[in-house]
Amino acid sequence: MLTLAGGCLWPQAGRAHTQNPAPLVLPGLGTLTGEIRDYNFSRWYESPAAPADQHANALGGLFNFRSVRFAGGFRAGLSFYDATDIFGLNNSEEGYRFLDTTLYGTQSIQSLGQAFLSYQSGDLFVKGGAEMLKTPWMGASDSRMVPATYEAILSSWQIRPGWSVEAIREFRWKSRTSSRFSATTLYNTNGFAGIYGGQPDLQVGNQTNPGTLALGTNLDRARMHGNLWYYHFYGLAQMVYGSDAIRFPTARGLFLSVALQALYEWSPASNLLHVPVSSTAYGASLGWGSAQNRLVLSYNQIPVRTSAFRLGDVISPYSAGYATDPLFTTSMIAGLVEKASGRAAKLGWEYFMGSEFRLILSEAQYWTAPTFPNTHETDIDLTWFVPGRLRGLSLRNRLGVLQGMNGQNGSPHLGTFVYDRVMITYRF
Repeated sequence: MLTLAGGCLWPQAGRAHTQNPAPLVLPGLGTLTGEIRDYNFSRWYESPAAPADQHANALGGLFNFRSVRFAGGFRAGLSFYDATDIFGLNNSEEGYRFLDTTLYGTQSIQSLGQAFLSYQSGDLFVKGGAEMLKTPWMGASDSRMVPATYEAILSSWQIRPGWSVEAIREFRWKSRTSSRFSATTLYNTNGFAGIYGGQPDLQVGNQTNPGTLALGTNLDRARMHGNLWYYHFYGLAQMVYGSDAIRFPTARGLFLSVALQALYEWSPASNLLHVPVSSTAYGASLGWGSAQNRLVLSYNQIPVRTSAFRLGDVISPYSAGYATDPLFTTSMIAGLVEKASGRAAKLGWEYFMGSEFRLILSEAQYWTAPTFPNTHETDIDLTWFVPGRLRGLSLRNRLGVLQGMNGQNGSPHLGTFVYDRVMITYRF
């Protein structure tokens, strides 16, 4: 998606095609929704020093049950997730022999990803169990087959319309490549508890941690969206993060959007990393356009701190390596969190062709040398939302081209890296 905090501030006209079909109603019991997804991706490397080219495919589904309200305000929910090697995780053709584990690990996933009980009374909402979370630095990271989910207790209070506060105590999580929940993060050893595609750290290894405490407040008005969050990633670091975006109508059907974000993260050396954490990040984003056609220019900076973990880079336990963090300049393949402290700029264009096609183009430059080579990423993202009787079906192709991975400063020598993702989804 186009990385603009407060991107929801853009008017929603022209997006009716993205709405899901009506759920299946089970009288007296609840509703059933879900989706069937086929995901196919390929990676090609220019350099002879790079790994062999990779290809992976999976077919799976998400099936959600939500009960009717009972006992005055209670509701139960269950979600079953599946990702199965139908067409071969990696084919046997020449050049495609390297096992890719980021789609869903080394074997298929069948799991009860959500199993929760919620209660609502007036402006108070409480939910506990295995559930999906939606916070800036602890979310679903759903860019593969199944989303990440968390064993947690969440409470939310609506202070007034558009203004709420939240408290979350998370104990364990299930990554998008895992079948089970574990007290881990993306800094654990690759493959531990079924976690793949993160940023494993030798100091963390197979050590577990007791989860995360998150406290946040959200403000969502017609022209403004802001949030302020505190995270205590136990055993790793503490973080304060905030963002704010304002939309200004400038002409008939045209809007200017300005967004800012900032964070500070800290921890003494008595953590699982055995090194102090000290990171500051800030960013700005400027958008211009309409509901159908908009241009966004974004900038982020993470200052270098020589005595801190990875020279001041951000610790992100649930998105590092996944490129799903909220920084404005994060791209399809990677962002500053995956690379190093430094600067980044990104220009993105999103265009809706009628109500059926969406095109997203972006160019991003990352200045992270000498810690990590300077890189450039070009992304093309095209989605067709099928209309009529097949409403709910979408075909999406995302193509990313990464340049600059030259093998220096510990980076892999990939040459020009081309990454193609094709996803066919039917929501019901």
